[in-house]
Amino acid sequence: MHDIKFIKNNSNRFDKSLEKRNLKPCSVDLIKIYEDFLKNLKKKQNLQEKRNKISKKFSSEKNKENIEKLKKEVSDLKDEMNILSELAEKKSLKLNDLLLEIPNILDEKTPLGTSEDENKVLKECGEKKKFTFEPKNHVELAENLRLIDYDQASKISGSRFSVLKSDLALLHRALMNFMLDINIEEYNYLEYKVPELVKSHCLVGTGQLPKFSDDLFQTTHNDLWLIPTSEVPLTNLHREQLINLNDLPLRYTTYTNCFRSEAGASGLDTKGLMREHQFGKVELVSITFPNDSMSELERMVKCVEKILEKLELPYRLVELCSADVGFSSSYTIDLEIWMPGQEKYREVSSCSNCKDFQSRRMKMRVKNFDSGEIFFPHTLNGSSLAIGRIIVGILENFQQSDGSIIIPKALRGYMRGLEKLSLNEKKK
Repeated sequence: MHDIKFIKNNSNRFDKSLEKRNLKPCSVDLIKIYEDFLKNLKKKQNLQEKRNKISKKFSSEKNKENIEKLKKEVSDLKDEMNILSELAEKKSLKLNDLLLEIPNILDEKTPLGTSEDENKVLKECGEKKKFTFEPKNHVELAENLRLIDYDQASKISGSRFSVLKSDLALLHRALMNFMLDINIEEYNYLEYKVPELVKSHCLVGTGQLPKFSDDLFQTTHNDLWLIPTSEVPLTNLHREQLINLNDLPLRYTTYTNCFRSEAGASGLDTKGLMREHQFGKVELVSITFPNDSMSELERMVKCVEKILEKLELPYRLVELCSADVGFSSSYTIDLEIWMPGQEKYREVSSCSNCKDFQSRRMKMRVKNFDSGEIFFPHTLNGSSLAIGRIIVGILENFQQSDGSIIIPKALRGYMRGLEKLSLNEKKK
């Protein structure tokens, strides 16, 4: 949620940020609505003062006719005030609705660009594996090993779902525990288990609503929506709260299923684990001091890098340009891993600094109880990581000529000592 006072005092910066996102500047329109709102409030205040003066005359007035006139004046003023209140409320609601539809102000570090093609590669890490054979994609590999079944998934739920079986289901669970352990033990994130259904106001708070309702799954029960990411419940843990300044920074992690309609992905990755309606993800969320949020983002990225390094997956860091940064983000770094079966890098994590955009929308504040100072904290979130996409990376990067898959060494303790995925009697 934007601060209209900030927009009024920094209209040029606000409009330039929108232009960088290829959006039309609108500060003039917003400020006009805000000033009309203030004018109505001022008129109401003036009428209230006039009404108070007239009301004081009642005690000293003895003439019955004059008393009736005073009553009429007070009644007329009340009617005018009610009209002004209604007008002010309409302006306030209109302004609020417009502000909810406007994306976050971009950080100065965010590079200018007109499409994702202009994202900036910051660095590449790890060596791409060289194969003595033509590498297969993850769908073919998993189906040949009889570890994934799309026919069963389609019977149950339709397209963009999968059924993982046997050792691949075990790999999914292993990755979840492996990622959470690193986040908790090495980076001191606090683990939560959160609901996967949330109220509308939670999605408004993190920025998915009202603009992106088509990307979500809404239930018919009690205003509940399936979460598109566990950033939503984790960040909303402190909605409408005063956080003690001494408790910052707050760092949370969780595993949840996530649900997305993929409304804009028609024809893209229709089969496979890259773009499903339901997928598992480990998430990171930080709530911190405004001056520390960029260093907190660096810390978050390093946490994700640590996981990819332990999994021996070649990856790169990509700084998103202005046209590709998400609605709620001010600055974003993506982590992409090399997928040899697809011959391209694919995104497995986005780490974003949302600054005070989300905290304002959900009325989350921090208080220094010694000085009385109150401010909006900065919120950050990052995937750590999307498990289905990491499975894709492992299948494609660790495939062997016989179709088997070597398990990364870091995961074998989570896999009952299993060293490879291969076809055996149990799966036939």
